[in-house]
Amino acid sequence: MKEDVVKHSGVVQKIERNFLQVKIVQTTSCSSCSIKNHCTSAESNEHLIDVYDKDASEYRVGDEVWIMGSTSMSRLAVWYGYLLPLIILMALVVGLSKWWGSDSELSVALCSLACVAFYYLLLFFFGRDKMKKTFRFTISKMN
Repeated sequence: MKEDVVKHSGVVQKIERNFLQVKIVQTTSCSSCSIKNHCTSAESNEHLIDVYDKDASEYRVGDEVWIMGSTSMSRLAVWYGYLLPLIILMALVVGLSKWWGSDSELSVALCSLACVAFYYLLLFFFGRDKMKKTFRFTISKMN
């Protein structure tokens, strides 16, 4: 069974050896609206995506490209970025509330948030290299 692919258009910003940096613009559903320039609810976010490709020399800065990644990769990113920290936070709130009692709700909240912040720091310092290997994007030129 073929795996589903998430595809975004982007523009090459930087090229170094086998490394490309591509800017993608994510827009809301308002992007097709005729009055989007006058509306305050229309939003767009720019993201820089790192892509490693052995054929990086085929691309030039300013080229319009497709960035592709698997849907399983996006599910894994949601797991590490949102769901696992939420589980840690909820487990700590419940566990520390039972251990410290109901008199120290502020301490429970602060300790739980500090532990989640520590999780993100560990992920940043020790998981970054593994994440770069796990989250691989592919690139192709637009025709």
